[in-house]
Amino acid sequence: MPDVLSDERPLRIAFVVLHTSPLDEPGTKDAGGMNVVVLAQAEALAARGHQVELITRRSDPDSAPTVQLRENLCLHNLDAGPARLIAKGEHEHVIREFQDALATLLGELPVDVLHAQHWFSGVAALPVAREFGIPIAQSFHSIAADSSTPLADGERAESPGRLAGEAMLAKSVDAIVVVSRAERDTVLSRLGGDPAITHIVPPGVDADLFFPAWDARAEPAAHEQRPRRALSAGRLHPLKGFDLALDAIAEVDADVRPDYVLVGAAPPDADGREYEARLHDAVEQHGLADHVQYIGSLSRHALAAQLRLVDLVLIPSHSETYGLVALEAAASGVPVVASAAGGLREAVVDGVTGILLETRDPADWAAAIAGILRQSEVAERMSRAAREHALTHSWDLSAEGLLSVFRDLVAQARPGSARA
Repeated sequence: MPDVLSDERPLRIAFVVLHTSPLDEPGTKDAGGMNVVVLAQAEALAARGHQVELITRRSDPDSAPTVQLRENLCLHNLDAGPARLIAKGEHEHVIREFQDALATLLGELPVDVLHAQHWFSGVAALPVAREFGIPIAQSFHSIAADSSTPLADGERAESPGRLAGEAMLAKSVDAIVVVSRAERDTVLSRLGGDPAITHIVPPGVDADLFFPAWDARAEPAAHEQRPRRALSAGRLHPLKGFDLALDAIAEVDADVRPDYVLVGAAPPDADGREYEARLHDAVEQHGLADHVQYIGSLSRHALAAQLRLVDLVLIPSHSETYGLVALEAAASGVPVVASAAGGLREAVVDGVTGILLETRDPADWAAAIAGILRQSEVAERMSRAAREHALTHSWDLSAEGLLSVFRDLVAQARPGSARA
């Protein structure tokens, strides 16, 4: 048996994700980039020999309590609230039940470190971590804005306790893990987080799954003549700003106007349904019915194939902690036109892998879109640079950064250490 004090021994790591299963496809339910990051990091850690437990709430009565996903990687579905899909904001009401179920599980399944994802998970996991003496790291993935802040559009608290819950966690957990400098700044300024325990661990991208149309592995369809295409991917939620993309495309001159492919579905709440209806109304008002295609949510493989069929990716989000779709587009050799918001400033190299826009004026977005589509040499240069940029971001590197945080927490928790 390895020495329990060895810095090299495999760790037992639990990712706690209350409100969405890490297995949910991004763009469905309340799944998004967080689901991609958690699952990819968990798989990379498991491949390194660490035992990883993914712990979520049962949202399907037919799901098994425990599922072995692969070697060293298990999924646990805990009973908390109804065994069905519920709106994201309703998860605040099942935190206590989830906390009790988590304590029961961890009483039988010892782990070295907990990593809570989103504030629901953190509020549930923190008392359990303290009860069992387990160090706990917190990732927020998005942070609520007070109604008086300029970032409130699209990111108001989904449930009453969010603002207080996030602030409490930032001051109580053992480490905070963020994906970008922008998110770190928000944690420090908005939540009063401690810079000494706030660690940047950028996400990665699967460059073997997301590769360019000019790669020899590309499907024949990627080489066929077709109309120009732009694509956006994500939940159909006001935060994503897809209405701006529609307004911009309507203003692009007809000779270069791209068709628009929208990948994703509305989350299961009134805001999502209302926003989806607004997007359909905008398509009709702009007379774009023949140029806009809604294709719902896609698997990772299907999204990668779609990216090889487009000329541009549009990311008009009001806020992004990083912007994983921008990195997936880069790996696919597709230039991006994106909002200069949050972590998108780090995911997109302005003028090199795409264009970042400070403005939300549709005319400015239309000009940026047309500028790339009219200049094939610019598009080609950005395509090559984007692929090179993506190759510097692997999930193995991301897991290595996360593991460094976890090992420090475990070392600090040993008997005789300052934290212990």
